[in-house]
Order: sequence, then structure tokens, then C-alpha cells
Amino acid sequence: MGPANIWAAWSLAPVVTIPLVLFAALYAAGALRRARDPHEPSALAHEATAATAAVTLLAIALVSPLCRLSAALASVHMIQHVVLVALAPPLIVLASPVRTVGVGMLGSAQMISTGGWRELLWNRPLRAAGAYGILIWFWHVPAAYELALISASWHLAYLGSLIVASLWFWTCMLRATSIGAVALALLVTMVHTGLLGALLTFAPWPLYPIMGRGAMVFGFSPIEDQQLAGLIMWVPMGMIYLLSALVIVSRGLFAPSPEHSPATARSDR
Repeated sequence: MGPANIWAAWSLAPVVTIPLVLFAALYAAGALRRARDPHEPSALAHEATAATAAVTLLAIALVSPLCRLSAALASVHMIQHVVLVALAPPLIVLASPVRTVGVGMLGSAQMISTGGWRELLWNRPLRAAGAYGILIWFWHVPAAYELALISASWHLAYLGSLIVASLWFWTCMLRATSIGAVALALLVTMVHTGLLGALLTFAPWPLYPIMGRGAMVFGFSPIEDQQLAGLIMWVPMGMIYLLSALVIVSRGLFAPSPEHSPATARSDR
């Protein structure tokens, strides 16, 4: 694959496209049913917008030529990584997918309850951040990185583990009751991903030799491609965590609600 034919290199693997299309269809069906209910909150439009943006980003990252290009360039691989762990997951959480997809499947939200799940998962921001961080670092260990590129099963493990951990992480960041724990989790995540980005940027040699040939095909040296990948993780990805922390903390301080009030905040367990 080279610059001349990259735009024809779409990835249509059923293991990716079928779940994505199924989610989009069920969400759309649920959103339409909810829109006909006069008792539904006005937030539905914002939730549907978030869902549309999330599905679009996932399609770009996993179906468009960017997916194939991510196997050739470390910098594009990092763009895909940012979409999968820091852009699409928070949008999915904001879209209230459990409720809307449940309505799409069952026709009613009455049988859908997240109370037990909320206590078990939502109020664990530090644990979620720990799992999220461990996976991010693990999948950037050169041996694991290479396995994810050359083995279909390892690639699915890479995608699945990161998406699940990212959904847990962002659910806690956006739904947990302890604003302090959320802010700490986001800031620690910004620091350690920034450190990983700096390591990639300033490493004196290519850490991922498997990407070297692809970089040269597209006019980069392997070290230049790796440096660009490191900068993408270090700066834009770090800004997502920082801005998220600022927004969440400011909302908790200046517009407290029953779920995000300092008086009712509980520490991470």
C-alpha cells in the first residue's frame, strides 16, 4: 500500500462493520421512539448528536483508509489511538447508549435499569483510570505493538480491550459522583500519557522497527514518523484530558447538581 492507492484501502472486516452498523441502527431506532415520547427530556437531541459524532469517528478510525494507513505509519496509528481512547468513548457515554439502544431493542425503557451497574462501575474513577493507563502503556510496548499489527487475533484484542477500558474510564469521568477523584484521574492520565508521548518523541532510535518500511514509502524516516506519533499523544491527547478535567470540575463547582455536588461526593473505592 502506497500514496497512490491509499484512498481505495477501505477496511470492511465484518467483525468491525457489523457491530458498528448494528449499534447505529439500534440507536437510531431507539432515538426515534424516544423522540415520539412527550415525556422524554430535551437532552435527547444532544445525545443523538453525540452518538452520530461517535459513530462517524469510529467509522473513520476503523473502516476508512485511515485504518489501513495506521498499520504503515506510527503517526496515523496514534491518530487512530486517540480516536479510540479519547474522542469516541466520551461521546458514546454522553449519548446515553444503554437507554437508547435498549429502547431500540425492547421498545420501552421501563425494563432498563443501571442502578446496580452505576454503583459497581460508575463510582470507580481511580480504578478505571488505572486499568485504562495500564492498557495504554501495554499496547505501546514494542512487542505488544508488533503483535497487534501482524496478528488478526491480537489486533482484535488490542481494539476490544482499549475500547472497553476507555468506555469504563469515560463513564466514570462523566458520571461519577466524586469530582475530586475524577479530576485526579484525568490529571494523572494526562501526565502519564504525556510521559509516554515524550518517550516516543525523544527516543534516539525507532522503537517500532516494523513501521520503518511504511514510513519510508510515505516519505518519512522511521524516527520522524515516531516523533510525530509521540507529539500527537503528548499534546493533542493531553489537552483532551486537561480540558475535560477543567470542564468537569467547573461544572461541579459552579453548577452543582444532586449527582455532582461536593456535599454528596464520595471517594473512589
